[in-house]
Amino acid sequence: MASAKEVRSASAPHDDSDLEDLIAKSPLGKPRSNVEIDSSAAGGGGFLSVTPLGFIAGSCRLFCYQCPCLSKCVLSLLAVGLFALLLNTVFNPTAPTGIMGADYSALTSAFVFSLSKVHHWCIQGDNDSCKCENPLEATSRSEFKSWNAAHKSNVADVNMYRAVYGSKPTLIDEATGKARPPIDVAFLGESVVEAMDGRWLGKRVVKALNTRDGRDGPEKKKPDIGKVFERLFRREKGAPVEGVALGIAGDNTANVLWRLQHDEMPYDFNPQVWWLVLGMNDLTRMQCSEEIVVLGILRVVEEIRLRKPDAKIVINSLLPMVNYQQNVHPRMADFVDFKNNMEEGARGAEVEKAMKNYFGSKGPGRPVGMHAGNQKGAKERGSGRRALRSRKKMSKKQRHGRHEKDDEATEGEELEEAMERRKKILERTDKRIRDKVFRDDEKYHPKRPLSPFLPIIRKHVLPPVWPSVHLINAKLKEFCSKHDSITFFDATPIFASNEGGGRHHLHNELISPRGHPSELGFAVWEGQIMGRLHRLIAEKAEKEPVPDSVDDLDEEEDHPEIEELSPVSEASEASPDLVKDSGDGTEHVSDGKESDPPPKVEQPSRDAPATEKKR
Repeated sequence: MASAKEVRSASAPHDDSDLEDLIAKSPLGKPRSNVEIDSSAAGGGGFLSVTPLGFIAGSCRLFCYQCPCLSKCVLSLLAVGLFALLLNTVFNPTAPTGIMGADYSALTSAFVFSLSKVHHWCIQGDNDSCKCENPLEATSRSEFKSWNAAHKSNVADVNMYRAVYGSKPTLIDEATGKARPPIDVAFLGESVVEAMDGRWLGKRVVKALNTRDGRDGPEKKKPDIGKVFERLFRREKGAPVEGVALGIAGDNTANVLWRLQHDEMPYDFNPQVWWLVLGMNDLTRMQCSEEIVVLGILRVVEEIRLRKPDAKIVINSLLPMVNYQQNVHPRMADFVDFKNNMEEGARGAEVEKAMKNYFGSKGPGRPVGMHAGNQKGAKERGSGRRALRSRKKMSKKQRHGRHEKDDEATEGEELEEAMERRKKILERTDKRIRDKVFRDDEKYHPKRPLSPFLPIIRKHVLPPVWPSVHLINAKLKEFCSKHDSITFFDATPIFASNEGGGRHHLHNELISPRGHPSELGFAVWEGQIMGRLHRLIAEKAEKEPVPDSVDDLDEEEDHPEIEELSPVSEASEASPDLVKDSGDGTEHVSDGKESDPPPKVEQPSRDAPATEKKR
């Protein structure tokens, strides 16, 4: 038997013909290259070789052959991206938002409100992740001293007007030495309404900045947002109408309802128009659902209609905003979000346009300073970088102590320093979204990647604010269209530009991402309000009955002389509930005498809707 070695040698060829064929020249006379790509194999067929797909496939094969290490890295990145996309699609689907449990546009009375059909309480779609209060029950914030001071200031303003025009006039304004004219419009709301009068948490901000150790320090020229309001809604300053701002920073609709029921809407305080600016804090501070926000606003509307059936009511739309508020309870330093970006000449120009708008001339044109942007430029950016470096050097304990100090700052230099620090923080936050376009139908994913480079690591996020604002405004507009005495005022075109296709862009020089207008924004907005007020007041004047005889006119012109008394002493002695009798024994009652309050109805708790779904 032959060995294995002999068998192998016998089977092996004795010539090198195959090797010579491999190294032979090609038919064209050129040496055969080490690598030849068959065009039909590269493209997967004759058809694909002449198509873009075949060219891409061939290029990818060549790239993988020439750069194997780099191709492995690219393939790994593609695999990670596909895995992240799979996680985002399967494990982080789009969550539904803006679901309403019922249609509230046809409500006609405060007696028919109910929470039994509420779909969810919180903006995230559940009932436990927010700090929402019952929108149908009036609640106060009397545990805060600043809130009590602001409420007393509002009551004092109301008593000033009702003491002069609600009953026998016995009171004058100590600041001007004259009696205030009849009230035309009352702005009712929360943070924006208080800021439009130059106040914040019950204090005049300019006065608080000039205060030193509890005393008035040397007078400094500080910008005052309230000057625009005075020149447009104070007749002694030359304004065509008389208005009062009844707002407190941080209030939600339940707090406003409590204030109306406690001395801010007495029976003999009857403005011709009630202008409501509500819902911002319910949505962005308390994180309530769109349905709860709408219910709260409509509950305030029905309270006014119940007690003032002849009043005109205007529901202002929620101002455009895209960011949530960081603190549930506002601080004095938060007032810096209302930017002072107007020169004296620009302020006068905007007031002049508002006057023309009110008296029927051509409407306001492009606001002065529009798209002026950040004129300070590199100087502001440089100071922001320096502040960021100094912040990084501070320890965690030092930063915590500074935050506590900012919370307690209420006046003087401490308040001024706290406002400067707050301003720098807000500027860094707003820089990321300054040029962003927001969609009305933006999708909500409960989890978002922590970083574009770490798509697998995710964090929980809140739903986008803009679609919620858009939905709430649509529901309020639908409600106003079904009620004759209530009108809707859409302020969105003032503060945001329509880019088409349900997309909007904020005017950063007019409003902040948190919905706080700047001084220029207040001037443009209040100028548009003047035009609407002119039409409302003119319509109401046409409907008022004309006196039948000259004797009736003489009786109306009789007006007792005004006694000069202190507002504080008079307001404390006079009770809002007392009604003085005239000489002939008749009762002095205004046109808007309040009706009996609605009986309290037990409403289901927050967990009630969830219980019904489980059943």
